Amino acid sequence: MKSWEYIIQTKKEHIDFINKIVEAYEGTGNVRTLDNRNGLIKIITNLYLLDDMDNIIERLRKKNIFIEVMEKREWLGIL
Repeated sequence: MKSWEYIIQTKKEHIDFINKIVEAYEGTGNVRTLDNRNGLIKIITNLYLLDDMDNIIERLRKKNIFIEVMEKREWLGIL
């Protein structure tokens, strides 16, 4: 099963909230902080959950959480 990653730009104050929401949907994805100061995170998920992750991201946007997907690609294998 292939894994995918989203590279996301957000506000640093939103990182923890995004992480908690993704964790609440158990098994949907793992959030990794790439650059805390600049609000850059990575969410790793698998091929079968891409639509679910897209829906979570869209719901967060509707709740005024700033999320810009910089890249959505096959996981490069780097945590």
